[in-house]
Amino acid sequence: MISQSFEQQAHVVEILADAISAHVCDADLAIEKILSGMGILSGVDRAYVFQRKVGDLLDNTHEWCSDGVAPMIDVLQNMPMDIIAPWREGFERGEPLHVPSIDAIDLAPELRELLEMQGIVGILLVPVQWDGSVMGFVGFDQVDQARPFSSEVLRILIAVAGAVGTILARAAANREIIRTKTELEEAVTQLRHLVMHDDLTGAPNRRAFHLAIKAALDSGARYQTETSVAMIDLARFKSVNEKYGHTEGDRLLRQIVERWAVVRTHGVDIYRIGGDEFAVVLNGSDAEQAMHTVIKTMRAALIEPFILGDQNTRIDMSAGLTVAPRDGTTADVLAANADLAVLTSKIEKGKTCTYSSELRKLALQRHEIAQDLLAARPDRDFVLAYQPIVDLRTGAIVKVEVLLRWQHPTRGLLMPADFIDVLCGLDQSRSVGRWVLDTACQQIAHWNKRFGMDLVVSINAFPLQVATFDFILDVQSALYRSGLPVGCLEIEVTENITLQEGSLNLKVLKQLSEMFVAISLDDFGTGFASLNSVTQIEVQTLKIDRSFVFGLRPGDPRIEVLKAMQRMTKGLGIRTVVEGIEHKAVADIVRKIGFDCGQGYYWSRPVDPRSFAGLLEAECASAVQFG
Repeated sequence: MISQSFEQQAHVVEILADAISAHVCDADLAIEKILSGMGILSGVDRAYVFQRKVGDLLDNTHEWCSDGVAPMIDVLQNMPMDIIAPWREGFERGEPLHVPSIDAIDLAPELRELLEMQGIVGILLVPVQWDGSVMGFVGFDQVDQARPFSSEVLRILIAVAGAVGTILARAAANREIIRTKTELEEAVTQLRHLVMHDDLTGAPNRRAFHLAIKAALDSGARYQTETSVAMIDLARFKSVNEKYGHTEGDRLLRQIVERWAVVRTHGVDIYRIGGDEFAVVLNGSDAEQAMHTVIKTMRAALIEPFILGDQNTRIDMSAGLTVAPRDGTTADVLAANADLAVLTSKIEKGKTCTYSSELRKLALQRHEIAQDLLAARPDRDFVLAYQPIVDLRTGAIVKVEVLLRWQHPTRGLLMPADFIDVLCGLDQSRSVGRWVLDTACQQIAHWNKRFGMDLVVSINAFPLQVATFDFILDVQSALYRSGLPVGCLEIEVTENITLQEGSLNLKVLKQLSEMFVAISLDDFGTGFASLNSVTQIEVQTLKIDRSFVFGLRPGDPRIEVLKAMQRMTKGLGIRTVVEGIEHKAVADIVRKIGFDCGQGYYWSRPVDPRSFAGLLEAECASAVQFG
């Protein structure tokens, strides 16, 4: 069913609707159309009807087979009713039989032999009843490969099998359809609803979404109006599934759709197009502005926390929108543009983003960077730079932050701002991160031995590294091969890593802390959950973001904020590093406030290993001179 295009699926549904409504004289043709349509729609290999006849026997009266599947209608005649004995009691109660895999159930040898002769590996049988007794069944076979039916497909197959029973009963009795016209229309309406709506939430689904865009574009072309398409992604929904399980995750999705009913009351449909992905389509003279209002209403509906388990859980959303005819005139283009806008919304922490040609240009650039990164080799195409972190009281170098550079084959040496965001989303980041960890540990161990120091190396971890327990093994391996003491290693993470509620990240960081590997939280003060991050994991160091000290002067109101940070960290027993210090005056201010360490151009830019060794030599010479 999933493999069919939306137009093909809608066409099949209309064929089924016409077939179900067929006159009695066209019963055989109607059943053939139904079997063919349901076979194509569901992706089964064989669909058929068995009817009961005199002598308690069964005949295979109608059959449809997919290409390459052998028909069985000529072979399966005069079958004794006893062949369905294991399921007859359930059939009498009207219960269908769904067996995703024949190998998973116990069968009598003769029945298993019959199924194997037909090549059946998975089967659905739906009983057909008349006047309270079984008059046969409709069957759907899977041959060669068993694929369990989805709940949506099962409901459709069972509903249509019931319609086949009605046609058979009508033909056998040579009388009008037992169901009234109204009942039959309701069955067809239900079938259409099942095909066009999400089984979990009841919201219109992806098929309905694409048809809605096309209808809106047709209306826009006719009346010269705008069509706006918005994509909405729920933030951190994956972590909810990981923490509470998929059952609670499904319940949360239903609750969210129920809250969004406030939008539907104004005639706006919200489409569920994926796991945690939704969409909206609007048409009108000012559809873009109306879409902003709808998105604002949807955000407001998520403000109150949801209760999962026994805890309050907050859910936010990212939204991106596009407008026709300005940004495109086809459903595929508009959907793709809205997808691009929502990706930008995620990067910009939930801000609603509108598509522009610049976004497409940036997306192409990101794609090119990603392709180049996938071809890059860590030990050949990347280099490390080292920046000192000094004790603010003594001025001595006590730590070293390792910073990644990419030696691009055509663009030269690239700074992190040119590629790091793309690399963070690639599996390649794990191998690059592993190389950084090994190389940096070996380098610091060498310097410590050469200069008789106890420098601590601060290494930035990629999100995908921290998302698996393999990272712990990588850390242990790097320490063992380099001989660097565990107390000389610090893993630096950002808040987006610590905010992955329910994921492995917090467990991995906690286990590293238990190994006495220090954890440093970068860019502290720039995110809304900073304090929460500090309490979630055992943080040994907070790095105060450069935005708090850039251009800092006496009397600056930020000084009071910095003092509050210093008091808090001191009370928690957490050491501090102030980033972005470029001038002596700023260094003096943060030293006076009482922060522990500083980092910035005032002391040194990030430099290559040879230059950094020169800094250490100078420091050692100074220590000898004044010792």
